[in-house]
Amino acid sequence: MISAQCLTEDDVPSMMDPTSRVSLMGARFDFALDSLKKTALIESRDNIFFSPHSIHQAITLAYFGSRGTTEASLKQALRIPNELTKVDVQRSYAIERSLNQVGSQMSKSIDSYDYQIANRFWVTNSKMLRECMLDFFGDQLQVTDFRTNPAEVRDEINNWVGNMTKGHIRDLLPPNSIMEDTDLVLVNAVYFKGLWAHRFDPKNSKRDIFYSSGSQNSVTTFMRQKGNFNHAVSEELGAYVLELPYKGDEISMFVLLPPFSTARSDQNPSDEPQDGIRQLVERMATEKGSRELRELLDDGLPPREVEISLPRFELERELPLNQLLYALGAGELVTPDMADLRGFVADGEQTLHLGDAVHRARIEVTEEGTTAAAATAIFTFRSSRPTEPAVFNANHPFVYLIYNKAEHTILFTGIFRTPGVSHASQPLTPGAV
Repeated sequence: MISAQCLTEDDVPSMMDPTSRVSLMGARFDFALDSLKKTALIESRDNIFFSPHSIHQAITLAYFGSRGTTEASLKQALRIPNELTKVDVQRSYAIERSLNQVGSQMSKSIDSYDYQIANRFWVTNSKMLRECMLDFFGDQLQVTDFRTNPAEVRDEINNWVGNMTKGHIRDLLPPNSIMEDTDLVLVNAVYFKGLWAHRFDPKNSKRDIFYSSGSQNSVTTFMRQKGNFNHAVSEELGAYVLELPYKGDEISMFVLLPPFSTARSDQNPSDEPQDGIRQLVERMATEKGSRELRELLDDGLPPREVEISLPRFELERELPLNQLLYALGAGELVTPDMADLRGFVADGEQTLHLGDAVHRARIEVTEEGTTAAAATAIFTFRSSRPTEPAVFNANHPFVYLIYNKAEHTILFTGIFRTPGVSHASQPLTPGAV
């Protein structure tokens, strides 16, 4: 265990708060919904896909070494309850890391799904680090010579991300993002591949119209099947909710389909169509909405016979992470010369610096199942009417979550607004899937 004094510079309880893990799971859940809400405001017309879990992990890494106003802003952004200390967070992090390693091995042994998540620091060798930080992070922390060959370090980081995501996220850090004066890079990578517990028969797939927001409708391929699925109508959220489980019965995709309407009104000054998505994500992020959604995800939906029609799609998105961090109240972390990360370095050393952040995620949804991957890096640079309940026809914009029920964690989330590759999407890597 890491020394508490190393984390907080204050006396702290020697015993872990027994309720801290439950509280932190709730905080992480709310962080995911708040991130989705704020991202939907930033990207108000395009498809969205990202891993709130990846972003949360990367910010948590920075939180461990933060001090002063940076620490306070990160604690607030991460939704960590005031009564929990940094040591409570660290101990929960260590326990969860061990459980993830065991869970990853178990999932491989029973041939269900493949889920991996990993964190890593690259830290300059020009500053002395605290011994307790080296002890705590172990193989997650790599002391690096940025000055001699920054391009080589960038390649090393990108290769690590590529390996962790089975080649799905490539060249995460762009050229010239790592410079000679870079002194810290925090990276999180997450990968998931799951086969549907009830696969779609490709013979039933057909092309049909997807009614996008506004008048930009298009034709795309819909996967179709009829069977018993967990399904409910949530009046609190104003949406139909459908669970599509993956083999292994621990991780599921949940699709939230609001009513579809293209009406415009005086209360919509941007003249954007009211497709129900904005109202849905706002309700999800309220206290009542978050509680309702978590109950639906954790306690299960009632099973019934459902006719499903869901688009087959793949996309890769780069999230405007700097904008999101500012919207979450954590902008100080990526403001040059403002982040206070003295907790990583020995007394007398100047603080490490962060100046930029990047997050990219990729997903493919087919008749067989889903492949999703994401990576987050924080690095230095200076300078109609509702559908009938028995028919779940996702032929207009919807929200979707990939949720780990065992860990009560939203691994990935997105908003599907239109088929096809959007103008802001990264080009897909040929043969990556």
